[in-house]
Amino acid sequence: MKWLSSLDRPSDRELRNVFVPKPKGFTGSTYPTSISNIRITGDPKFVETVAGLLKPIQQLEGSRTRVEINLQQTDNRDTGETTGNYALYLSIAERG
Repeated sequence: MKWLSSLDRPSDRELRNVFVPKPKGFTGSTYPTSISNIRITGDPKFVETVAGLLKPIQQLEGSRTRVEINLQQTDNRDTGETTGNYALYLSIAERG
């Protein structure tokens, strides 16, 4: 909590500038890389509310990079039935 409290809220520009895009042609896991990814999971209202904080990222869509966004309803792994919750994945990728 101390770490979180010590952080300043970034400006829209600072938020956009810290993204490391996925290189053109990249395959494999991004976990061991510096590539920036965001995953938000939870009920629809939570996902929608938190996603609203990320609107400045839309400005990274352009001739050199694209915004990759995937919103999907989540399934219960045991039953395969939908949960009513959602997962939002967002990243930036270099255009080919």
